[in-house]
Amino acid sequence: MPVTNIRSRWNKSGFEGSLDFYRPDTGTSVLTITEGGVITPNPSGAQDYFVDGNVSTTGDGLSWGTAFKTLAEAITASNTSIALSDNRWWARRNRIFVCGDDLAEDLTILPEKTDIIGVGSDIFPFPRITGNHTIAATRPTAGKGNGARFINMGFIDADGTADVFAVPASCHGLSFIGCHFIPKTGGSAGKALEITDCAHVRIIDCVFDVGVGSMTNIFAVAISIEGDAAIHDTRIIGNEITATAGIVVAESGASAMGSLIKDNVIRAVAVAIADASDDFQVVNNRWMTDIDTGTSTAGYDFNLQLAAGNIQMGVTGLCDTIPFTKIAEG
Repeated sequence: MPVTNIRSRWNKSGFEGSLDFYRPDTGTSVLTITEGGVITPNPSGAQDYFVDGNVSTTGDGLSWGTAFKTLAEAITASNTSIALSDNRWWARRNRIFVCGDDLAEDLTILPEKTDIIGVGSDIFPFPRITGNHTIAATRPTAGKGNGARFINMGFIDADGTADVFAVPASCHGLSFIGCHFIPKTGGSAGKALEITDCAHVRIIDCVFDVGVGSMTNIFAVAISIEGDAAIHDTRIIGNEITATAGIVVAESGASAMGSLIKDNVIRAVAVAIADASDDFQVVNNRWMTDIDTGTSTAGYDFNLQLAAGNIQMGVTGLCDTIPFTKIAEG
């Protein structure tokens, strides 16, 4: 039977807000209109949660009107619901929608099979979380944390020495899509992303920024893929990176075959791309480095047999094509 008794409410968040149409009998949102677009019910049939860092008191997280105050609360609730045997949601995905002007927390667990989606506006058209997130190996149950995707989220380094994200083994399917990483003013000695022995990772269309426009405010390493057991099927595509070192991949034996570094624009002080595994395909990247590339190989380290269409600019003022381009036969 169709639902006809629908009410509306205005959910205020700072200077922004959203118009929520909901069922009065259950409080469940039917349709929410935000500055970033329309939010419809979860298409997989699992649960949606809402986080608003501007609320004075936390709620149950089931609507904007009763939003959680922190992302950590939403992650805990999501991990509980996705695992309930009564729900049988093991092949579904929860969603966590996040807004707020002042989110500050250090995450220690990832949500299982859940999308974390930034909505609304801060200075940017997404929320930013200030903190450093060291994900526990137990998270909270050993082996859990698969399939977490961060979409349109900002992350600010609060510490200046620790990594923004340090992710342990077996958080497979971890994705950062359209996210923004901002170093601490004065520089970040750590890494924006350190991901160890996680397969099927996606880092796509992200920005690893320069703090307040100064090269003294950059990450030591933007993306570090570590471990030697399971880093296969990694995709690092379409990112804008400014850092001392851009993309670093550890020696991995033969566990990284099928992985791809593609279409990234990198401004590096040191080596832009260093793949010690020699397993990644490195295609159509563009980078600038402060290294003297009179010897062109000084600016990169990867398997040329798996590379095509890259361009390097060093302090010599001359571009190198990587691999070198053959002009003519004979």
